Amino acid sequence: MTGLDDRRRGAAIDRLPALPRALFLLHNFYDVDVDAVAAALGADRAHIAACLTDARAIVRAHICYTEPVPGVGPATDALRTRLQQEYRQALEAAFAESGYPGVVEWPDPMADIAADQEAAAAFIVAGLSAALRKAVTRSHRAGVATADQWRFVAPWRRVRRRRLLRVNDALHCAGWQPFDEWLAEGLVPDQRYPQGYVVHRRRRRPLPEERPPTEAEQDGEEIADIVQIPERLVEQPELKRHVWIFFHLYGRPCDEIARLLGISRRRVKRLREQAEYAIIGKPYPSLAFRIRFALMRKRLSFAWRWDIIRSAFYE
Repeated sequence: MTGLDDRRRGAAIDRLPALPRALFLLHNFYDVDVDAVAAALGADRAHIAACLTDARAIVRAHICYTEPVPGVGPATDALRTRLQQEYRQALEAAFAESGYPGVVEWPDPMADIAADQEAAAAFIVAGLSAALRKAVTRSHRAGVATADQWRFVAPWRRVRRRRLLRVNDALHCAGWQPFDEWLAEGLVPDQRYPQGYVVHRRRRRPLPEERPPTEAEQDGEEIADIVQIPERLVEQPELKRHVWIFFHLYGRPCDEIARLLGISRRRVKRLREQAEYAIIGKPYPSLAFRIRFALMRKRLSFAWRWDIIRSAFYE
């Protein structure tokens, strides 16, 4: 029964509203003190305690199945409204810093935080290619965030899965964050919420021609943009340098780099890998080695999945 109880508890936590869920996880699984949360959010300790009390009551009702599921109290609702406004402002600032024109069409009147997450994601998805937008539309499920759509794609839908992963990459490059990750980053940036390990995220930067020039640039006193690249990359071909600069320094996804340079996405990926090998001073693997490595990875993946299937029947 322990495994079943754990699944019930996990499902009950997933059903919590965004703010109570984030605070509940940070307090109970990351050992974040209530006083520290209250000080970081500029809120009264009683408000944070009330939010955690609401979360525990909702989790208990979902686990017991016999108790009516309560809503959140006025203290939790007031804190959610204030943080939701700050969340919107943070996303708008991140998108503007990344060079995205226009404004996000937020739900009006203000709905739950999940609706704000979807509105911000839709703002970025609207600027992607038609194939990626179509993949998001075909895989959309109620109650699932756009960034998580790829998790619910059948394994044999490899093309759609790869496209949704590219959408996910574009969202994170733009500065998009789920509410709970944004909140945890402001409260306890050293806790590595929710993955438990450091996640390196590239941030999209506007190109010199995509931002208005400064007065110094207009007067010719300053160069439009100066980038520093590793010494070993200077000796590489120009196209390879441009791919590395666009990817690492300007945070552009491979699709956008391919469109900017007029080459295929596969070639962008290969040039980026070659540039990274050149930086560390190692020769790029041959085609035969790459094919053998890919086959070995597929064989190990099949063996791992077969062990899972076999254990389901024999245990």
